[in-house]
Amino acid sequence: MQIRTGLSIFLFLLSVGTFLVPGNRFAQRSPSGNAPNSETSDQQPSSDPGNPSNTGGTPAENPSSDGNTFLDKKEIKKYNDQFKKGLLSVFQAEANHNVAKLNRIGLTHPIPRVRAAAALALGRLGAKSGIKTLHRMIDRDGESVRQAAYQGLADIGSRTSLDYFYTGAKSPDKEIRIASFRGMGKTGDPGAREVLLRKGLTSDEKEIVKASISGLGHYQAPEDIKVFIDYLNSSDEELQKVAVEALGNHKTRTAMRILEDAFRDKENLRLQILDTLTARKNTFAVFALLRILNNFSDSEAVVKEVAIRLYKLKVFGRYMTVNSENVPLLKEPFVGAPKIRDLDGGEVGKILKKSPKRYILDLNGQRVEDFYYKVSVNTKFKDAFSDTASGWVFGSYIKIRNIAPTKKSKKGKRPSILDEETPAPQPTPPPSDAGDENPPPEAH
Repeated sequence: MQIRTGLSIFLFLLSVGTFLVPGNRFAQRSPSGNAPNSETSDQQPSSDPGNPSNTGGTPAENPSSDGNTFLDKKEIKKYNDQFKKGLLSVFQAEANHNVAKLNRIGLTHPIPRVRAAAALALGRLGAKSGIKTLHRMIDRDGESVRQAAYQGLADIGSRTSLDYFYTGAKSPDKEIRIASFRGMGKTGDPGAREVLLRKGLTSDEKEIVKASISGLGHYQAPEDIKVFIDYLNSSDEELQKVAVEALGNHKTRTAMRILEDAFRDKENLRLQILDTLTARKNTFAVFALLRILNNFSDSEAVVKEVAIRLYKLKVFGRYMTVNSENVPLLKEPFVGAPKIRDLDGGEVGKILKKSPKRYILDLNGQRVEDFYYKVSVNTKFKDAFSDTASGWVFGSYIKIRNIAPTKKSKKGKRPSILDEETPAPQPTPPPSDAGDENPPPEAH
């Protein structure tokens, strides 16, 4: 009898012991008794499905369809390999701008986080050919993939996604609401702008207010400038930063000037302002960087940061800074030529070429000999077809800076971006014994 009882206890412990073997986990069941779906079991805390560092450690806790089987080590390894290979395929496709492959992964890959990574990649590429794929992912996929698809649509900002943005703005999912307001701004649609002004800016959710401010910048509406200035001068640093982003999106000469002034007054925003100007890549932004370089030439830290960004933009060549007020910009390189406009002191421009011969001008009672330089400067006419105008300016009125690619040099040598070239006016030759004070023939 004792033998039978001992045998029964042994068999019972043996059967229970299988549940306690390290490395095996019993499939979790939902309260209703059904196995969890692949979307829930694969969900991770990270908000960035495209980041391989957020794999969660045990992505293989995805049970089989009946919810009652164990996952052995081979199945875990197979899942992990599939997950890693999927992410690698997404990154390779994004690097190669292979939108067709990203579309395929987004619609067919078995792992939700890989599909989400493909959606984010389509957005980063601004792939308009991937918009329909993102729409299908929103219509047919699970929560985390839908969030990523909305973020992808917001990055692209197409008017064909307006219905999705309007629907997403009412979603119970906060991430989808934020992405929807952000995407509306990029569409440039007048109706979407009204939603941003009436619903976005008045929202109780700070992230939606920030997304709306940033989105308004894309409309380049002059009346929105005041909104950005108000937030730029607020006491909330987060709202200050999003105002800088919105002014950068605005891209206009006025917006760039406001950023330039803010660089002087708000030290906490300086790096972001430099990055924002660099990202714009237009002449308004480039000339603003050059003016900052001139105005803060005594700050080694500022000079270094501006120099790095000018090098990144490949802003090489000769640039000028006007050193006097009301300097005439002429249509032709000679005295008496028609004037285009007066240049302000501190105004900057790019030097295109110099006149083939020297000229003599009477400046402040002194006769000064120099070249005329053809320069390109920002236009001041709002309705102009171009953001620059070109004309000729006398060399004594400007200071020239030569910006060249940095060359390998000994440690401690000043970067070439700091090299300055000031046109040295050459005095008129002394009069001859006969009292001839006429200038050389080539100077006329």
